[in-house]
Amino acid sequence: MHKLIHFADLRNFYKDMREALKAANRRAGAQQGLVTKARKKIEGLQQQLAAVEQERLELLAYRERAEQEAGQLAELLPRFRGRLLQVQQIEQALTNLADVKEAVDQQDRQSGSPTRQSMQDLKRAVENLLERADAVDFFEDEPESGHDPQS
Repeated sequence: MHKLIHFADLRNFYKDMREALKAANRRAGAQQGLVTKARKKIEGLQQQLAAVEQERLELLAYRERAEQEAGQLAELLPRFRGRLLQVQQIEQALTNLADVKEAVDQQDRQSGSPTRQSMQDLKRAVENLLERADAVDFFEDEPESGHDPQS
């Protein structure tokens, strides 16, 4: 009988050992799953970091190009300001010519012909417009060398 009890104890012991082994394998599998999950997460974060680094490099290159273009524009800006002033002067001369032409047309309608003075005014307005237009160098290739186009 003693051997049967001993055998039953051994059987229970092995059963407990098998259960303990199963539990240990479950824990090991769970830990392995955590390791795999953590490894995948680390790889994903490394990919995101590489993408962010690539984007940073692209932004730095874009910034450098933008700074170069801004420098080029800064060189051209004084010339464009001069051209803008000249164009505004042409616009003013055109407005003046339109006003004088309207006055001449009214005189022509009222009295049948414009006066000598109004014709002189019209001629001066046309000459002023032509002078303003001739002063503009729209197609100049070389930058101005520090002189005013009006002088």
